[in-house]
Amino acid sequence: MSDSTHTTIATWVMPIISAIKPFCDEAEILERVGIDAQCINDANQRISVDKMRNLWELAEQVSDDDCIGLEAIKYISPTSFHGFYNAHHASSSLRESFTLMVRFSKIVSTGVNMNVEDEGDEVVVSLPLVKGIDEPSIHARDAFMAMLVMGMKEIYNYKVNYLHEVKLMRNSPKDTSRHDAIFNCPIIYNSDICEFRVSKTFFDQVLPTGNAELARINEQVLNEYLTRFHKNDTVAAVYNCLLELLPHGEPSRDKVADTLGTSSRSLHRKLKELDTSYKVILDDARKHLAMLYIKQPDISMITITYQLGFSDSTSFSRSFKRWTGCSPSDYRKNNL
Repeated sequence: MSDSTHTTIATWVMPIISAIKPFCDEAEILERVGIDAQCINDANQRISVDKMRNLWELAEQVSDDDCIGLEAIKYISPTSFHGFYNAHHASSSLRESFTLMVRFSKIVSTGVNMNVEDEGDEVVVSLPLVKGIDEPSIHARDAFMAMLVMGMKEIYNYKVNYLHEVKLMRNSPKDTSRHDAIFNCPIIYNSDICEFRVSKTFFDQVLPTGNAELARINEQVLNEYLTRFHKNDTVAAVYNCLLELLPHGEPSRDKVADTLGTSSRSLHRKLKELDTSYKVILDDARKHLAMLYIKQPDISMITITYQLGFSDSTSFSRSFKRWTGCSPSDYRKNNL
């Protein structure tokens, strides 16, 4: 799948915006990267990872801070990542908490994987790359790694550092003091993987804040979100693909399925399970593009007709009347 079909929870935007508020206008920044300001407080909304990458790059530019990811996490709230905060604090051990994070990490972003594995007397927590998309911003990975480490420290409030080593897929910053303060262990920059190593004994210690009943409730909350997200994500993937392909003529279901790395039959089955169909999503995508094109007087009706994949103007006009209640020409005349 392309970058546009991978998404990040919309509430991740707020801490980034808060970190760069002293340097810029919030509304202008969101407009420049194409993020709707109305959705960034809603954990049920999603932002494409390419827009998030652009936001991180712009955040570094306006702040002139090559560690802006570590500034953004100062503005994280307990509700920024849906039920993760409460689930973490209710877990009986770090292993239980991190196992849950691996299972539900796609709630935060589908553009980053998370992995936990034992190596001897150590546990290695890593963020392997997702195949088929561009690498996430170095600031997103900085922030994610720092949040994981700070989450461990927050629960135990320990003074002895159980981190053995941190590897980061980024150049060494101009000033390493913020990284040193958070990780407080040897840091290897320019690595080919993002990971940290921690004592297995520490990782498996019983957490004083553990609460089995609350852990079960919070896991249920995360599971319900993931179920909704998977439904919306499949539909969004088809919809976004159609928005990209439609200007070149109507794509077949086979073409869309191939673009998304699946078979036409499998795509049909998934959409049927979600009580929708390729035809319904195609109609929605056509309507969306039609409303954009119709307000641009330099685009002729004939051009709109064929860019939306209609065989003739009569078919386009019939669909447009169904969407809006009036003809394309009347709509254009009344809205220009």
